[in-house]
Amino acid sequence: MKKNYGLNEYKQSNMIGPDHNHYIMVPGEVLQEILSGIRQLLESSKVNHSEGLEGYVSEKEAQDLLGRKATWFWSMRTKGLLSFAKVGNKVFYKVEDLEAFLDSHRKEAFNKKRR
Repeated sequence: MKKNYGLNEYKQSNMIGPDHNHYIMVPGEVLQEILSGIRQLLESSKVNHSEGLEGYVSEKEAQDLLGRKATWFWSMRTKGLLSFAKVGNKVFYKVEDLEAFLDSHRKEAFNKKRR
């Protein structure tokens, strides 16, 4: 039976301090699970960028880039303010379109000299 090694257990045993200079002993099987998860994340990110979608990002990636939610992107699409491609239920944006959108909303600094 696997034991669940949660962060709270480690905090309670004072193995993690606020200065983050402590070491944690992790059982080998837990370490392998962590490494396996990291490998899966790395592989999934390779798939997103190597499927011939050069210059495109998924809506999720665009949300992360701009710090906006799905409803904002939907609103921009329905108003015709942001170009997109839709394949099935997946929405993609050209990186250059996102950059152009940002450039069109860019405000120039009016006081470039600091006092």
